[in-house]
Amino acid sequence: MNINILELYYKKYTDTVKPTDYVEWAISSLHMDVLEIKKLASMKEPYNLFEIEDMFEKAMKAIQREAPTIEVCVHNHIKQLHSHLLLSNKHAMDIVKELYQCALNYELIEVQMEWQEISDAMDDLQYGDNLYQYTEEKINDWIVTHARKLWHTKRSNIRFDDIIGKQVTAIDSDVNFIVELDKGVIIIECPWRIRDRDVIVLGDMDVKVNSSEWKTARDLLVGKIIVDIQLFEQNPLLIIQIGDVFLDIFHSSTYYDGWTITDGEDFYLFSMHGGSIA
Repeated sequence: MNINILELYYKKYTDTVKPTDYVEWAISSLHMDVLEIKKLASMKEPYNLFEIEDMFEKAMKAIQREAPTIEVCVHNHIKQLHSHLLLSNKHAMDIVKELYQCALNYELIEVQMEWQEISDAMDDLQYGDNLYQYTEEKINDWIVTHARKLWHTKRSNIRFDDIIGKQVTAIDSDVNFIVELDKGVIIIECPWRIRDRDVIVLGDMDVKVNSSEWKTARDLLVGKIIVDIQLFEQNPLLIIQIGDVFLDIFHSSTYYDGWTITDGEDFYLFSMHGGSIA
């Protein structure tokens, strides 16, 4: 079983971490080829928790990784729980209970509201009069449908204030699709399309087939202002409103990066291979 660093620190913050969690993390991180991680991964039972934690701290120092905040770890934990609800799961109700309780513990009002109705229905089935004649099967089906809807429409909390308001000054198509800003740049290495409110106006396949269509892209974008940016976490999809049109950017590769967006100074965000945002 692999455990990522955010899951590990969530367990640390909630005092549920075990020595095996550290060792499993080290085993899943052997690809880093770091001596301290190799030492931790080689540990065998019986474990000494203090010794294991000391080795973990040395490994973190070796890879120059700072501890994530509890907020980031809680967000990841809820995301992991949510992911287990996307397919039929006989433990779905228990997972929702844990997810909802986590939201209560950390006062995540939005998450509470998202799962409030189902949580109330579960309580009614298990402890109430069940006036609506709920069954476990009906609630499990409801959970899957609701979880999928939330998953695919979940917007990121990342703010793009440093990019919104910038003007597109040029586009470059020599290697990748590059949108130059008056301060910053957007580099696109994955599928994209430009659409208005009704239809697709231009897409990456159009310019691959007919390179003269890059003129259409210039006419649509150059001189226009970035009005809004929305990042959907799970798709992953980046939607940039430029003037009256929308530039949709789809990361579609396991092995290659998708896009980069920066103001040329402090703000730098990119879609890594596999779709992770960094």
